[in-house]
Amino acid sequence: MSPRTLELRIHGVNNTPPYAMLALPDHAVEQFRGDRFGSFWRPKPDKLAELPADHAGQVAQDVRREAYSWGGMARSSPGVPGSGVPSVLANVLGRIGWALLLPFGLANVAYWSRRLPDDSIPTTKRMVWWNAGRGAASTRLFGLGLTVLLVLAVCEVAIDVYAIQCSLPGVTCKQLPEFMDLLGDPPRHVRVLAASAVPVLLLLGLLALTSLSRSRYEMTTMRRAPVRRPGVMLSRSSMWEGSPRIRRLTRLHIAAGCCVVVLATSTQLWQHGFFLVLTALAGGVLAFVTARVVVTATDCPDVPSTEKGGLWSWLLMISAVIVLVAHGFALYAIAPAFDGPLWLTSWGPPVVTVALVGSVLAAWSWRRNDAKGPLVLLVLFVAFMVATYWIPLTWVGALVFGGALAWRARPRAGDEWQAWRGAGPGVLLGLSLTSSVMLSAVLVLTFRGWVGTGLRVPSFYSWFSAAFACALVPLVLLVIAQAFVLLSRVARPSVLDDEAAVLVVRVRHVVAVTHRAENVAGVLSTLGVLALVLTCYLTFASPAWTASWGVTWVVDKGDWVTGLAGVAVIGSFVGAGMLTNRRPLGLLWDLMCFLPRTAHPFAPPCYAERAVPEIADRAREFLDSGRDHRVVLSAHSLGAVLAVAALFALPEGYLGRVQLLTYGVQLRPYFGRIFPELLGPAVLGTPEVRAGAMFSCDPWRREPGATPDRGLSVLLGANWINLWRRTDYLGFPVHGWEPNSVDRRASETDGSPDKVETHGDYHCSAAYRQAFTDLVARDLG
Repeated sequence: MSPRTLELRIHGVNNTPPYAMLALPDHAVEQFRGDRFGSFWRPKPDKLAELPADHAGQVAQDVRREAYSWGGMARSSPGVPGSGVPSVLANVLGRIGWALLLPFGLANVAYWSRRLPDDSIPTTKRMVWWNAGRGAASTRLFGLGLTVLLVLAVCEVAIDVYAIQCSLPGVTCKQLPEFMDLLGDPPRHVRVLAASAVPVLLLLGLLALTSLSRSRYEMTTMRRAPVRRPGVMLSRSSMWEGSPRIRRLTRLHIAAGCCVVVLATSTQLWQHGFFLVLTALAGGVLAFVTARVVVTATDCPDVPSTEKGGLWSWLLMISAVIVLVAHGFALYAIAPAFDGPLWLTSWGPPVVTVALVGSVLAAWSWRRNDAKGPLVLLVLFVAFMVATYWIPLTWVGALVFGGALAWRARPRAGDEWQAWRGAGPGVLLGLSLTSSVMLSAVLVLTFRGWVGTGLRVPSFYSWFSAAFACALVPLVLLVIAQAFVLLSRVARPSVLDDEAAVLVVRVRHVVAVTHRAENVAGVLSTLGVLALVLTCYLTFASPAWTASWGVTWVVDKGDWVTGLAGVAVIGSFVGAGMLTNRRPLGLLWDLMCFLPRTAHPFAPPCYAERAVPEIADRAREFLDSGRDHRVVLSAHSLGAVLAVAALFALPEGYLGRVQLLTYGVQLRPYFGRIFPELLGPAVLGTPEVRAGAMFSCDPWRREPGATPDRGLSVLLGANWINLWRRTDYLGFPVHGWEPNSVDRRASETDGSPDKVETHGDYHCSAAYRQAFTDLVARDLG
């Protein structure tokens, strides 16, 4: 008789291999479906006798255990097989490409942290723009600005620094390696023409990187469409079918990048009538691209679709390419001198940054109950920037503007149940913009230092390095304060939660520091935005005091700080994949990759677009094979988010035969607070929760908020058990820290006096075996 219960185990952040998930030796499991990116595994038939005796009698014989591995999806691109130099080089370059995608991914996360529209409310055509939710079009425009910033930085190093400045008389620069120096020593206009291909090739490389991943695991669709549940965004089939909208948006970004290259190399050539025409054409195409980016906000999965085709995106991309090619022929034919700086690469970055900072400040109020908040914040910021340029702004004036901004951005009643008190979109966009400008500054300043001395680069990048270094000082002081508090508590460990061994209590105190990640991210974003505002002020106003020795010293040291920060980010991407086979930046990377690409086409790939349909289809397949069949989705860490999404993809009649066993999850305090409409209390049926307190001994000892009378917890009833530990730096209860019917404590030790269990090995614990037995026993009853 075939087993009536399927236990499907889904791993989390650490990418537990299938044999470890199944608690078997590696030679005792086999893959029966999928590929190296996503696959299903089971014990080999001749190895079933080796299964641990973790269930009793009828239950042990009536369970089919499988493992679903999705870890190759977000870490294997480009994934060139082999161990030779070409394959290693290709994979390293791919990882560096992933680092460039970090700002785009954060912008995409910000899109989903907006207040998403409620589809349970009837919508008319007149309500489409309002139903799009505050910030849908703005976030896409923000993403376009990030692409422009990247293209401008590449134009600066390739065209201005190397092609133009290095060919001026009396300037000595390092030569490219022989295999890269294909042109020898051509005339300057030919150098500019060749260098103009670099930003275009970069865009095409990012396109290839993201398209490769999309063709690998974003093209999966459910064999049967999910049943749409009003008010539950995860139940929409459009959530997991993002290819059409991304293709349209990709074409628009490619068109914008081509136009920026044309404009960057035409700003010196307005005396030539043909270049004036090309500049006008490029500017017109760029304006149309901007308009289409706004309009295509109505093809997002959370709004009613009004964008039926991609004709406009094709027309704009083809027009941009034609203008770029004509521009190239004109450069070669007219042979301009190029004897001065490129105006656009000098002033374009600060102008674009000012616009994006305005979007960040407006986004602070997108989720708050303040209809005029975004507009007021934007007007205040514009007034501040105008004052910095036209009026010698004093410190008093800056404090007045800053105080007005802070007052308008203040939290309102009820905001404490949302991430960063309702400022989530602004915080994430601030991190996105800060990381984008930081990577651009690292690229420009590092290339300038490598090529030669005495070369000029826009002051914007040097000012940002100095401002960023200064902004890190408060963050470092905060970290030092946390370290002192932690040392004092570890030296004399006070009881945190219940009584335990001294080593366990000390680990609890260390883990409590990591639970303050939301607060630290908010501080980092705020400091980054302040650094950007200061950078723009110094770039446009150029006050006299910046010529002092102290400011010069800070600028010099700031280049080192920013360079080290950039190297750390890029190194985490390269090292994570090549050395440890883990995702870069851990949870942050998985958080970005879980969400469908909507705000930016070059954001990291969404593994959920393949994983969720595959999990849902496998559960349906087993349930359909017998009327008495049951499925237990056993999910660890981020795998629980995939499991929840797959549950919502099942019809309601199937949920009565599905049970959920989660452990080490972040559903309630992280995902539920950052994305309330996706995984918040109303969707999960869990109580509201505040952020972890910054300095208290126990960051979570606060009264919970209201518990909704609907959601997954209500649908599943007693068929959901969650395991957690106080010593888990990424694991939390889903209902609360007080005893309840869903959450259970797993042992914090494995029996040895010198080892404490943290985020792993839940499935090997006695609490897991008991929880699974209870679920199956309820099922059999």
